[in-house]
Amino acid sequence: MNGTVLLIGGAAVAWLIAGEAARPQQAESGLHTLRQPYDIEAFGAFRMLILAGDFSRKVNLAAAMAKRPTTGVGAVADARGEITIHDGKLIVSYGQGELDQGSHPAADREDAALLATGTVAAWQTMTVAHDVAPDEIESFLAQMAGAHGLDPQGPFPFQIRGTLTAYAMHVNKAPTNGPHGMGQPIAIAREFKGDVIDGAIAGFYVSRDLVGIVTHGGTRTHSHWVASDGGSTAHLDRWGLKAGAVLSLPKP
Repeated sequence: MNGTVLLIGGAAVAWLIAGEAARPQQAESGLHTLRQPYDIEAFGAFRMLILAGDFSRKVNLAAAMAKRPTTGVGAVADARGEITIHDGKLIVSYGQGELDQGSHPAADREDAALLATGTVAAWQTMTVAHDVAPDEIESFLAQMAGAHGLDPQGPFPFQIRGTLTAYAMHVNKAPTNGPHGMGQPIAIAREFKGDVIDGAIAGFYVSRDLVGIVTHGGTRTHSHWVASDGGSTAHLDRWGLKAGAVLSLPKP
């Protein structure tokens, strides 16, 4: 079984339950969570964004990048943008548009309200043999992980290059300054929808104890799109895959 973190009265109570693989795990607080394998590290928690609109600073990106993560996804402090790490490269995009990039600090000087990172020593790659519908993405990733020597229950980072289908994504622009909770918007955002788009994906498939921390409640994945030129990124709300995409998973 995986370690579980519960937030009670603003404090985090951590239980570490020994599992069959006895994987070393540690939960320091509700704002900083560590998991193995792949040095998965989370600053902040997705549920805090949803339930409280908490976009306060949790970590500086220079400090996070100093650990040389290969994959990462997150949100800029003050709900101003999205953060992705793909193949070790840091990419930050802002909701008010890329024309305003000059008004922002260098990417590694930014702060994150939410950030999950992981480090993969070596990847194994496989070609997606058939189209994958949005509602099948999570089961597809779990199936591919199990077929290639990984724990299908997660957690593990993944990366993809290819064509996305039936996608919806967004880039945060500003806080709502209004009520928060389930069914309420998390932030004011620029939204993008379409039938197909090329690019890459950086993401995590998480174990159940990380749902609500790394991912939105009720989902096992947190995924970000990266433009083909590597210059911009967005949070993926919904996406499918076209056959021929290349999926990268950690080597066991």
